[in-house]
Amino acid sequence: FQTRHFESPYLVYHEKIKTSRVFIRDCSMVSVYPLVLLGGGQVHMQLQKGEFVISLDDGWIRFVAASHQVAELVKELRCELDQLLQDKIKNPSMDLCVCPRGSRIIGMIVKLVTTQ
Repeated sequence: FQTRHFESPYLVYHEKIKTSRVFIRDCSMVSVYPLVLLGGGQVHMQLQKGEFVISLDDGWIRFVAASHQVAELVKELRCELDQLLQDKIKNPSMDLCVCPRGSRIIGMIVKLVTTQ
């Protein structure tokens, strides 16, 4: 509760309680890429005022990508992850770390999230 500055404007929390004041418990800062890749909704990309903006659903998460290529890659990576998860649901015994496609997708996500 003493933290006053977060590098990302997005926080996730487990519980919100209102007593004498509003209290948020188990709160963590979340970067934009994990939200875009693992959050719900469809990923959209659009050009606004000369910048490529990536957003989820109706725009509740929005950020400017460094370039058109970065925006396209993030959008494609999200589509690939969604498809991989659908495949895993259809075939629960599939080992995503052994599967060549799965290990590449997971590896790229880990690299993106840890180096952003």
